[in-house]
Order: sequence, then C-alpha cells, then structure tokens
Amino acid sequence: MKPVRRILPIALLFGLCPWSTAQNASHEARPIDIGGLNTQGSVSFGYRFTDVKGYAPSYRQLFGLQKGLRLMDFSLFGEAKEGERPFIDDYSLSMSGLGGDPFPTAQLTVTRHKLFDFRASWRQSYYFWNQNDNVVLPIHAVAPLQTTGLTDHHNWDTVRKFGNADLTVHATDRLRFNFDYFRTTDSGPTFTTQSPDFLGAPGNWGTYARGNPYYLFAPIEDETNRFTGGVDYTFRTWSFHYTAGYQTFNSGMDVNTVSSPELSIDPAVVSTREPLSSFTWTQSRRLTTPISEFSFVGKPLHRLEWRGGYLFYRYQGPISFDQSFNGIAPNSTNVLAPYSVSQNARGSVTEPDHIISQGFTYDVNSWWSASADYRYSHQTSHALGTFNSLFNGVTPATNAEDIVWRNNLSDLHFTMDFTPIPHLILRPGVHFMKYDVATFSAGVEDDGLSTSIKSASPEFSFGYEPSKMFSFRGDFHSSDAGVSYTAISPHTLVAGHGQVEFRPFARLSIHNDLTASASRLLDSAYHNSVRADSTIVSYALNERFSVFAGFSYESFSAVGDIVFVRGTPPLNHSMQDQEINRVWQGGVEVRPVKRFEAKLSGNYDNSSGVGRISGEPPAYGPVTWPLVTGTVAYDFPRAGKLSIDLQRTYYAQQIVTVNNFSANLLTIRWTRDF
Repeated sequence: MKPVRRILPIALLFGLCPWSTAQNASHEARPIDIGGLNTQGSVSFGYRFTDVKGYAPSYRQLFGLQKGLRLMDFSLFGEAKEGERPFIDDYSLSMSGLGGDPFPTAQLTVTRHKLFDFRASWRQSYYFWNQNDNVVLPIHAVAPLQTTGLTDHHNWDTVRKFGNADLTVHATDRLRFNFDYFRTTDSGPTFTTQSPDFLGAPGNWGTYARGNPYYLFAPIEDETNRFTGGVDYTFRTWSFHYTAGYQTFNSGMDVNTVSSPELSIDPAVVSTREPLSSFTWTQSRRLTTPISEFSFVGKPLHRLEWRGGYLFYRYQGPISFDQSFNGIAPNSTNVLAPYSVSQNARGSVTEPDHIISQGFTYDVNSWWSASADYRYSHQTSHALGTFNSLFNGVTPATNAEDIVWRNNLSDLHFTMDFTPIPHLILRPGVHFMKYDVATFSAGVEDDGLSTSIKSASPEFSFGYEPSKMFSFRGDFHSSDAGVSYTAISPHTLVAGHGQVEFRPFARLSIHNDLTASASRLLDSAYHNSVRADSTIVSYALNERFSVFAGFSYESFSAVGDIVFVRGTPPLNHSMQDQEINRVWQGGVEVRPVKRFEAKLSGNYDNSSGVGRISGEPPAYGPVTWPLVTGTVAYDFPRAGKLSIDLQRTYYAQQIVTVNNFSANLLTIRWTRDF
C-alpha cells in the first residue's frame, strides 16, 4: 500500500475527532519570563508524504516539495516586563520551511529603544529544471530518420542563498550610525549545450558549429560579499545619508562533456559520424569595488521638497579562460577528419560607475503638485586581454584586445498630481530618456556598435474611490525609441492597466484586474500583444463560513523573423508563438463548531496554443494543470492544533507527453503555542 493510502484512514479519524471534543474550553499560552522579558511563541512541525507518478523531474520543477520531516513555522517574541530594564527591550525570531523545502527563511530582530536596532535575515531559493530530453517530437514528420527530437538539453539544480545583518546605533535623536553585511551565493550543477567554435576558425567551420551543439556538464559557483558603514543625520526638515564600503564578487565554472565520445544533440543521422571526443572549459572572474553612496532630502521652502544623491562604484579585477576540445568534423573539402583545438584568454576589466540624481516636488496649492526627477548615469567598461588559439597544432591565432564601452543614460521624469475633488487622484506625466553607447577597439570607435537612442514615454495614472463600496485605478503609458539597439528590443510600446474593486456590502467583494500591451520591432518584423483579465469574488457569510471564486484569462501572440548569421542557407526563418491561458479557482472555508475548521481550494489551469518556426511542426502546445488542496484542523486544548493537508495534482502536456506527471501530497502538522 502506498504511503498516502496508509495515512488516509488516520487522517479521516483525526478529522472526526473534533465532533466529539468540540465543547472543550480554549487555552492560551502564558508568557514565559526569560531574563526579564515576557516571551511567547509558537512552533509548527510536521511530516509530508508524497506519491508521484510519471516524470518526477516535472513535479520537482513545479513544486519542489519532497517527503520528510519539516519545521513549517517557528516564531518567538519577547518584550521587557513593565518596571524592569534588561539589556534589550524586545526581540523576535521567526523561521519557516526548514528541513528541505525549496524556500526556507529565518529572521531575527533585537531592539533597545533609542540605543540600537539589530536585524538579520537568511533565505534560500532552490531552482530545478529538467525537461525530458529523451523524447520523440513531431519534427519526425519532416525528418523521419531521426531517432529523437531536438530539445534544448538545458537543465539545472541550483541553490541561491541570501544573508544579511544590519546594525543601527542611535548616537542621538538626530544622529545614527549603520553597519551592514550582505552575502549571496549561487551554486549547483547545471547542464547546457555548446557549439565548438574558436578564434581564427576557417570559413567552413560555421556550418559545422551551427549544426552541432553538444551536451555539457557546467556546475556554477559564485559569491558576493558587501561590507558597508554609514551615517544618518537629521536637522530640522533635512535628512542626510552617507554609506561607504567594499564589495567583492567571485565566480568560477568548470565545464566538461557528459560522456566520451559524445554525439551532437542534433538528431540528424550525420551527427553519428561527427563525435566530440573531449571538451573542457574553465573560466574564473573576480571583481572588487569600493562603495560610496550619498543621498539627501529636505525642504528649502515650505512648499518645495529637494532630493538628490550620488553613487560611485569602481569594479575591477582579473578574468581567465581556458578551453580545449577535439573530435571529428568536416574539413575545407567537406571530408571528415580529426581536429584538435585549444584556446585561452587572460585579461582584466575596469568598470567605474557614476550615478547622479536630483528631484523636486512643489506644492502649487492643496490640490496640485508637480514633481521632476532627473538621473544621469555614466558607466565605462574597459577590458584588456590577450586571446590565443591553436587549431590542429599548426594554425595559431592571437588577438590582443583593448575594448572600451561607454554608456551614458539621461533620464528625466516629470509628473503632476491633481486632487480636484476628494478621493480622486489624477497623475499625468512624461518620461524622457537619452541613451548613448559608444564602443572603442584599440582607441578606434566601432560605428556598428555605437549609437544614440532617444525615447519619449507619455503616461497617465488615476485613482478614484467615490465610496467605500466602489473604487478603481489604472494607468496608461507608451514609448517610442525610434530605433532598437538589439534584435530583441522593441522600439515602440503601448500598454495599460486597470483595477476595479466593488463591495456592494461588507461581506462581499468583487475585484477585477485588466492589463493590455502591444510592442513591435520593425527591424525584424516582430510584434507582440498581451491581453489579460482576472476577476475574484469573495464572500464571508460570518466567521464560520467564507467562499471565493475567480477566473483569469490571458492571451499572448508574437510573430517575427529569425536571421542566422553563420551556416548553410536557408538562414532566414519566421517564428510564431500564440497561446491562451485560462485559470479557474475557488475555495471554501468552514468552522462549523469551535476549534474545528475545514478548507477546500483548487486551481484549474489550461493553456492552449502553439509555438513554431517556419518549416517545422510545433514542439510545444496545450497544457492542463489542476491542483486541489483540502485541509482539516482541530485545536486541542493545552495540546495544540493538529492540521492535515491533502493535495492532488496532475500535469499534462498534449504534445510532449513524456513530461506529464500526477502527484498526491499528504502533510500532517502540529502547531503549539507557548
């Protein structure tokens, strides 16, 4: 018998217990005296059972909830007892998701009023992605000799951790000192693809590289550390802030083939005659920078607010790159022959950044104010390096690079706020931007990579609440940059967003959210449009019964041209992506008797549409994904609260069915106040 089936009778038994003990009196935990602090808290722990059928990696990337014992929640709070003066006035500690869940957190605060505040936090994010690469795709209709379809072969199983500690010391009511430490790390195995290419490759190599990407193991490891100290000073209507510190960034990667020899992920039969014997790729990077941040805000006049700031960073450090690979590929006469390539790079980069901002807000009268904010960024990246490659041991190539990128961004945002009548806010505005990018190689400007882009973006937002029963707000904005710097940067955009809240009476609320946007890029005949609307209705009859229901709709369409730079014609294709997403949701919560509660909620997600490239049938299409969660809970006097969660879900792709799965999750939780 499966674990979920073994536990289900127990869950039902616990669900019936409340009916026989519903008349027991409630019990509240009394504070505990710890060092002169009244301390209270609660802890919730439990065990989760999982039963997954089908392609388990799909379940991990969508849920990441595994079986095992978990600390669901823990909270602790203490405050000084009246009449006593301990070292601290209050503290709090909270934790959640510890024991293996994908997003655990922890926070600690300690305060002594008018003396110091200490805050520390930690959180972790787990990212997993692994689509089934051993799949037969519809591409076989045009290439029936292929044994498997072409997939991206990109997978990862990484963990990102964030931690920070912040101490504020109150020297006086006006003067404060701040000390901060921040650290983040990113690590874990990843799998990617790479086409073997190198400096000084012959002209015929482009066709081979384009058609032969190989599957590689590429674990990542990087960390960032930031140390700062600062001061805050307040004088009358003025506040000043300055922070100085130091930041480091280190990253490394060591890439290798998954097997040897290895065939291209391209399912064409010819790939079996072009194996990759070995592939190694090692790179590292280290950047350090001083930190200087200054900001202020004040009122030189009764109706005028002035704000501004200046930030300075100077990233610099060494970079290194080593790569070697060998195998069999067509030579200049299109005859298969062994090859061997090695290449390396050594260099350094310097990136000084200067960011200046100034802003003003003037209250013309009680119902009209105007604001203007200007931000100027000057960023320079100067890279010096030497690149070397060796092809078959006889064709060396060397290239010394002295590359400079200069980016200047001027950003002006002007808005006015009108409140002509109570509860009505009108905010027209315009956003101007000028972006200049210039690239120099050995002191000579590259006209193909240098450009100047100007854009104007009018905008309008509003909010109106004529009564407590009804309110609505929204915004409209558009932009026109004239040109695009990259092949994926739309140069025109028109978008709008609106929200309506309706409460005909206290226990019923209706909320609607509407979004629409359209953008295009003339250079590649690309344009897309997005339409989304969602409605949620909630009703609470009383404290014992509440219900909600909702529906959301989203449509997305995009078309454009694809141009490949290297390889054998045809090099030009068109792409089309169109989908409609619908989500139905609903839930009910009941408390028929004291201490007992039951909840039932669910989502039903349906996505239809296809994405395709000209000449190929679609590889991805409609998806169905329902999820239902049921919870029963009973609060036992003096013992705590027992909760039982049962979840059921399945995921079904219509075209790539090998990624489908179904899952049952049963979680038994115990919560105790103390």
